[in-house]
Amino acid sequence: MSKFLKSGQLEHGEQTITLYELSALQRIEHLQFIASAAKALPADTDEETLYPLLVEQDIRQGARLVAMSLWHADPANSDIEQLYQDVLSGWPITLIGAAVRIVKSLSDMLPEDEEQPDNPDETVALTPEKSLPAS
Repeated sequence: MSKFLKSGQLEHGEQTITLYELSALQRIEHLQFIASAAKALPADTDEETLYPLLVEQDIRQGARLVAMSLWHADPANSDIEQLYQDVLSGWPITLIGAAVRIVKSLSDMLPEDEEQPDNPDETVALTPEKSLPAS
């Protein structure tokens, strides 16, 4: 486990799963995994055929991301490929999705919410008496 990577907890039933931020190298590998998966999609296909392929791709990318994160718990005795297969075959899709959100948050991979103010303490509620300044 790296002392520099952030970690977070995911509760599922009676189990607590520790997830870790991706390292820089893992982030690069994850982007390469996404790029190669995108290249593998058929170019000339209709939407009805493409949709299940995109869903499968999304599940596989999520499971891979989770496996990369889980690897940090015991890097000397873990194999990302085996963890990836374990996640795919043993985790429900909802748990994979929840874990992906945590790993992406820890790794600063989620887009910033554009509607969030820079300083939440300075938020002013708008009322008919307080309108936005004219542009």
